[in-house]
Amino acid sequence: MNTLLLAITAIALVVLVALVLRPLQEPEKAEPEEDERISPLLRGINYLLSDEPDLALQEMVQVARLRSEAADVYMALGEMFRSKGEIGRAVRIHQNLLARPDLPRSLHLQAHLALALDFQTGGLLDRALMQYQKALDIRSDHAGALEASLRIREQSSEWLLAEELLSRLERVRNESYSSHRAYLFSEMASQCCREKDRDGAAEYAARALELDSACAPARMVEIELALQAADDKAAEAGVGALWQHSREHFPLVISLLVTYETFYKKRGIDLLRRFCQQGRDAELVLTWLEVVANRFSRQQAMALCSELAFVPGTLRESLRLQALMGEEADPHAEFSRQWRLTAKNYSCEECGVEVVAVRWQCPQCHAWGTLHPKQKEKV
Repeated sequence: MNTLLLAITAIALVVLVALVLRPLQEPEKAEPEEDERISPLLRGINYLLSDEPDLALQEMVQVARLRSEAADVYMALGEMFRSKGEIGRAVRIHQNLLARPDLPRSLHLQAHLALALDFQTGGLLDRALMQYQKALDIRSDHAGALEASLRIREQSSEWLLAEELLSRLERVRNESYSSHRAYLFSEMASQCCREKDRDGAAEYAARALELDSACAPARMVEIELALQAADDKAAEAGVGALWQHSREHFPLVISLLVTYETFYKKRGIDLLRRFCQQGRDAELVLTWLEVVANRFSRQQAMALCSELAFVPGTLRESLRLQALMGEEADPHAEFSRQWRLTAKNYSCEECGVEVVAVRWQCPQCHAWGTLHPKQKEKV
């Protein structure tokens, strides 16, 4: 029996004890319907212990109908069904609770939050947002509802609405989320850039960098806008600023530079060579080699590796170089290439989750700007 099932059984036992002891403590206030509640509670507990949650649910629903104080059992059952992936049942439980006219206001809030989580777990984000809003109508400063709504807006790429929710969350918690807001503005800038709205992209990128100069995606938008306008001087300044403020994400700009081949050959190669000479940066060199091999040829990448005199210093660096430079028939190179396709390249400093491709928001803990390139490979 899992922990949640034990918890539900414990709740049922507490209710049962309360019903048995209450007439002893207050005989003058004993109510006749308490006997009616004890029987379904006993049957429900028996079904729970026998791992028959469907039959237990029927009995617990009967208890909840007889007295609103047993609604906690109802809520616990809903959580149990949600945890088992039976979202439809969890939804029905919480909807039935909300349909009761005698449900206390405090339980209305809990039921709306539980129903929102049901819908969110089931991927019905619009319905989840509606329930979170109803919870906020009851208690406008509920941080949990605000944060959950913020996550859904971010998941749906509704960046302006997400920024509004972030402002409300700041007021409720009396904290500043300037870096978080910077990343939201950078997403707005990227969206405008894709939609060919250059003015909007420039405005949002500038606002993001005002809040956080290390916001790499906003800096990347500025560089791309300069490259689109063939403003070599501004593009070069943007590349330099990215190196200065967000060095660990600097290698990501290489793919962008080679897309604009004229700038890359005219200024980009010299820029990258200069940065490589400022100190050993294996991530920069390896990314440059991989981009050149994919965009141009493996021979050009090998010539560049020789020119830079790069020697790998860790297992991870060796595997990446072998995946790139190894012969087709070499089984070790083939292993390295297979590893490279699925290698976890970034890890979150907050929760430790590892991902293959760069993300500005952690998919697990939802923090922004916490995913960093991995330097070593676990053996």
